[in-house]
Amino acid sequence: MSTRIDPRPWYCVGAAVDEYKTILTANPDRLPMLKTFKILRALLVNVGILTFGAYAMYLGGEPTLIGLVTLLTFVGYNGLEASDYASLVRAVDELRNGGD
Repeated sequence: MSTRIDPRPWYCVGAAVDEYKTILTANPDRLPMLKTFKILRALLVNVGILTFGAYAMYLGGEPTLIGLVTLLTFVGYNGLEASDYASLVRAVDELRNGGD
């Protein structure tokens, strides 16, 4: 008797994967909408972060401080987005490979 042991990677949040599995099980047609929403949200937030940073420097703010804060915000947000997207991909993968 063997069992399949395939733990989730550290960058996939277990609660998010389970939530996406619940959503996609109830309505599989929502996957394209979820992916489109995530892309649009990421684009809008990234443009906003960079615009506020550039505008603050244009107004005469300290370039080193504003550049650092803008960069840290940009990287932090995109890290969270990548983790959330990885959780969605993992949920789709788990549903396609047996519905764990």
